[in-house]
Amino acid sequence: MRTLCLVLACASFAWAANTTKPAESKSASTQKSTVQQRWAPEDLKGTVSMIDPNQDLVVVRDSSGVPFDFRIQRSTHIESGQSPVKLSDLAKNESVNVRFVPEARGDIARQIQVQK
Repeated sequence: MRTLCLVLACASFAWAANTTKPAESKSASTQKSTVQQRWAPEDLKGTVSMIDPNQDLVVVRDSSGVPFDFRIQRSTHIESGQSPVKLSDLAKNESVNVRFVPEARGDIARQIQVQK
């Protein structure tokens, strides 16, 4: 009987040592949820098909005709040659190179370079 009690006590102790506490499990999952996913910047060559300065939006079609919507921010650099230009200065059918960051809420243009 003594041996049986000793075996059960050891088994209970081993099980308790391998069980994670709820507080530890919760903090580990909380840490994972605070990590934000970020995507690498990408480049796109195409033709401007629409400009909407009121909504800070530019639509560029790539060589296969697929339209890409780009949100413009204050930090977006728009250039023609070496000169900065405004969003309202862009024209339809201009060839551009766009450096952008894909995000879940929409692609954000970092730089738009007008090709001459």
